[in-house]
Amino acid sequence: MNESNSYWSWSGRYVGYRIRDNLFSQQGKQLGYFDEGDEVYSCTGKYLGEIRSNDRLITNPRKKLWTRESVEANAQRVAPGRSDLTSKEMIANFEDFPAL
Repeated sequence: MNESNSYWSWSGRYVGYRIRDNLFSQQGKQLGYFDEGDEVYSCTGKYLGEIRSNDRLITNPRKKLWTRESVEANAQRVAPGRSDLTSKEMIANFEDFPAL
């Protein structure tokens, strides 16, 4: 797995990694999937957030009511953990990506 497939929250917490259009935790649990290119939805179809700054996930509260289709959660291999990163200054009217 390379660094470009890994994602951190805006506050710098390691969230997980991407395989195709799916987001997995370090433990291999599917946290959700990517839709519309950069938006992340839970397996139940609930909007969780989106990609900003290439490898950071952040939540736009105005989109919290958005939904997509639900998907059956998959499991992947346990992956090596990544260190947390320095937090970024929060963008006005956004929230940190939820801890899942």
